[in-house]
Amino acid sequence: MTDTKLPYTTFQARTQWYMSRWGPPAFVRKSLMEDGRTVLGVMAFPPMATDSNARDWWTFATNGISERRFPCVEEPHGNPAHRLELIAYANAAADWIPGLLVELGRYAFEHRSGLAIGHTIPVIPKPGNMWSGYLLIRPRLEPDEFNPLGIEIGIGDDWVFFAEIVGLKNDELRLAIDAGGPEFAKSMLAGRATALAIDVERASLLHADA
Repeated sequence: MTDTKLPYTTFQARTQWYMSRWGPPAFVRKSLMEDGRTVLGVMAFPPMATDSNARDWWTFATNGISERRFPCVEEPHGNPAHRLELIAYANAAADWIPGLLVELGRYAFEHRSGLAIGHTIPVIPKPGNMWSGYLLIRPRLEPDEFNPLGIEIGIGDDWVFFAEIVGLKNDELRLAIDAGGPEFAKSMLAGRATALAIDVERASLLHADA
């Protein structure tokens, strides 16, 4: 099936969606997806405070993954009509976070699979890796109306959703794979808020005092 051709203004539409909630970005890192044509931006939003909202954390968000449907040829995948952008929360700005989002954004296209809320993504162990894998969940620090994208951007009946990336320790990853990502999120992540920032070293959530 051929994708609906998307105008470049879809990038600006998603940008407006982000800025209406998080203010102007501190910086934007742009690169290309695996096809060498699709622009992928990673936008970094610093902490902010308004009369009705205080955000003490950095928010990193992709802008461009949803330009195309996921291939959804190989497992795992969800509904190809549910396109996705990725979000990560952090205590501080760090160069490796945009790099991680770019790598994960390309992952499904390179493997001809898909990404959806509830998916687990193991990673190849490397020296200095903080996490053994990642879990995609609904963004915990956003209101319910944040998901899905509420702006018409010309993709027909498709939807654009947002998924937060949560880092998993090795034992957490095994449990999330065995139990399923949604069940793991329900039983292990509820109420932990910014303690699950992508750049925070922590004990395993399987420990009683984590």
